[in-house]
Amino acid sequence: MKHSTLIALLLPLGGVHAVELLSTDYWDIGTDIQGPERLNGVSYQEDVLITHGNHQYVTFYDTAPAGYLHHYVNVGRRQVSPSLGEWEFLTLTDYVQTTMDGHNMISMGISGDGRIHLSFDHHDVPLNYRVSTGGIAEDVPQEWTADLFGPVIHELPGSEGPWDPLTYPRFQNLDGGDMLLELRIGGSGDGDSYIHRYSVESGDWTPYGMYIQGNDNNAYINGLDTHDGKLYTSWTVRETPDANTNHDLFFAYSEDAGQTWLNSQGEQLTKPILADSPDAMIWEVPQNSAMVNQEGQLVDAQGRFHMLMRGNTSGEQLYEHYLRDTEGQWTVNLINPGDISGPDLYAPRGKLAADRTGNTLVALLPDEPKLETRIYTASASDGFRSWALLTVIPNASTEPLYDQKRLRDDDILSVFVRQGGPYPDRKLQVWDFQLAF
Repeated sequence: MKHSTLIALLLPLGGVHAVELLSTDYWDIGTDIQGPERLNGVSYQEDVLITHGNHQYVTFYDTAPAGYLHHYVNVGRRQVSPSLGEWEFLTLTDYVQTTMDGHNMISMGISGDGRIHLSFDHHDVPLNYRVSTGGIAEDVPQEWTADLFGPVIHELPGSEGPWDPLTYPRFQNLDGGDMLLELRIGGSGDGDSYIHRYSVESGDWTPYGMYIQGNDNNAYINGLDTHDGKLYTSWTVRETPDANTNHDLFFAYSEDAGQTWLNSQGEQLTKPILADSPDAMIWEVPQNSAMVNQEGQLVDAQGRFHMLMRGNTSGEQLYEHYLRDTEGQWTVNLINPGDISGPDLYAPRGKLAADRTGNTLVALLPDEPKLETRIYTASASDGFRSWALLTVIPNASTEPLYDQKRLRDDDILSVFVRQGGPYPDRKLQVWDFQLAF
């Protein structure tokens, strides 16, 4: 079901820049699962909403006919260019997800050959992976049915493990159409991070091996991002399952898609990088600072690197924006517009987005006490220090996720959210905000 409003809202940023919100539309695309855990809309789903060619794709769990603790993977699509079409969905009923655990989300990637890759239902278990039988996002079939996907398998064809115990699979596209899968092997407080590369030429995977090694701890990465041929990541570490023992921030980038890594000063790091390597550390943050792991990061079109974090080291619990400028210098600014609740350690995590120029940042920030996702903008003109409210997604108990390509190509902020409230009234939604920068 589609819902629309028309808005003309001009927001000055730093006195010299403005973002205009032209229109807002949203769709109820499904019903969230039955039960208390958030399996849809979590910060480490990369990605859940992807535009490839003329279509946009989404993935989520719903409750199977068997009821509570029985969930199916769904994949949806709609045409977004040259005109907007209706959503279509297929349900993969040959695998039933039964673990009520927020780690066990679905990650989706679309490689340059149009194959849709899914990895799902992990928390220290063997790999679950399936891929479309052909390039269905490139050579788009008329019928949208479950037989477009191959079976669930427990290794990546052509690559080497280990595949168990696995958590947090993430896909990342590369220039030229190849794609990476990043994942953790091991448990909370004691795990290692690995990268595998998919080739559009061969259709197989290649192991790049362990790139971050636990040191009686493990790295929790904020994500992977690419810009100008470089691959970027950032992370925090902890030694225990207790999230309040997260400490310190680390950063590295690669010029060869993750085979070798450099620190913020451009110095080569030993591979695998120790999770708490002093050579990779960029900011000291003590334990018990209420800093959550796996919040958000991005690289803008100018090559600036941004991290969204949270913490109380300022004396107040606030969202924080860490910025590495094009000269490699780091600063941190508090995101404190005055109209949002301070995010507790275990409150839903937010995300950062950027326009096609990189001169406007968009922050999608959950306000859990208000059951809202509040969307703010900031400008490079004042170093991204001043944040202005753009709009609000109401009744949202979610870690918002967005379509990076659609924002950069079409100036449409397309956001996946999970509503608040009880099952079965709690819907899954996609919101489209048409922006003018």
